[in-house]
Amino acid sequence: MNNRGAVLVFGLVIILVLSVLASSFYFKSINENTLTKRYVESIRAFWLAEAGIARAIDLTPAFNITNATLLDNNANYTYTTRGAVETINATTNLYTINSTGSVSMPSGGTVTRRITAEVVEVTTKPDAGNFAYAIETTTSLDIRGAVTINPSDSKKEHSTLDFAALFGYTKSDMESHATHVYTPSTLGVVDGITWVNVPAGDTLTVAGTLAGSGILIISGNTHFSGTVDFNGIIYVIGTLTMTGTVTTNGSVLAESSTTVDTTIKGHVTLNWDEEEISTALDLLSTATSTIVSWKEN
Repeated sequence: MNNRGAVLVFGLVIILVLSVLASSFYFKSINENTLTKRYVESIRAFWLAEAGIARAIDLTPAFNITNATLLDNNANYTYTTRGAVETINATTNLYTINSTGSVSMPSGGTVTRRITAEVVEVTTKPDAGNFAYAIETTTSLDIRGAVTINPSDSKKEHSTLDFAALFGYTKSDMESHATHVYTPSTLGVVDGITWVNVPAGDTLTVAGTLAGSGILIISGNTHFSGTVDFNGIIYVIGTLTMTGTVTTNGSVLAESSTTVDTTIKGHVTLNWDEEEISTALDLLSTATSTIVSWKEN
């Protein structure tokens, strides 16, 4: 009887020990599962904070204080910015972006990660030095009549013109970004970036009055026979003839695949104007933002 009691007691002790071990394993599993979930949500919060940085950069330089929801209703990011705190040069600004990612845990509580990034915004545009002449052409220049070129030596013939190198855009990209795209029968307001398509074999004849500014690109043969007053850059992809009363301030370029001379005669005044060239190229300026440093707070 005593042996049976000892076995019973020993069995109960074994059961107790196993129960304690099982309980410890259970609570450890729960704890590890909780820690794992918290780690996962912490990574999500970090990614959300990074998303806030990316969103702020997308809005450079018009930084706005914004709240947004990503993934689901339990995950979001917020960011604030301090803009233009330091001017590095005339076209470069340094911004500080503070972004916080937050994820609500199903069991309660919130996991939060916060990142601070320093972002440099650099504005670039094509080099005005690429447009060094009042008139530049790939053919010979035939100048007759009352033609004035300022400065007097501001002309170049038999040049090699590379559209993409000059403007930083291919011709197709420039056309797609144009403010106005015209055919000869619909030539209207000329400002911003104006692209004109002339059918093959035809000539765009501007016989009336044309006043414009910016960048005017004519893809086809062109004849200015009327009164033209233009500030900026005129680029003709074809033969160019000026016989009217034409005044330009900036630069005129003619890229022709033929050997036909670029002809200028009549009352024509071509002024090389660096300021007007630079103003026109402002239309092609682009801003690039780069993270120069970041830290998690």
